[in-house]
Amino acid sequence: YKLLLFAFVLVLTTSSCQTKQHAINQLESLSNDLRDNSEFYKISDWKKAAYQFQKIRKDISKHDYTPAQRKQIGELEGKCAGYFAAGVKNNITNGIMSIGNEVRGVIEGILKSLSDSGISF
Repeated sequence: YKLLLFAFVLVLTTSSCQTKQHAINQLESLSNDLRDNSEFYKISDWKKAAYQFQKIRKDISKHDYTPAQRKQIGELEGKCAGYFAAGVKNNITNGIMSIGNEVRGVIEGILKSLSDSGISF
């Protein structure tokens, strides 16, 4: 009986750690995708990226992280925010004002959600 209970607790603990790390991995993947591909993004791509970012942030908020993991998360979120901001600049520079304004709104929403989570830039 004790062995079964121990195995159950071990599975729960391992599963929780994998879920926590999975959220960080998703954020890192999004950051890398933005870095590598965002210069080619259309407005629909920016919307998908913003939705994915918010979904990842929601998942991250459900877990407790070590200070080192929090630092990594903050760095990745900062990179994402930078790529979003660069996307606004590039869209405006390229003369696509309506898209630039929509992307700017997306970024402002993301930055507000980060600020609400206690992360500032």
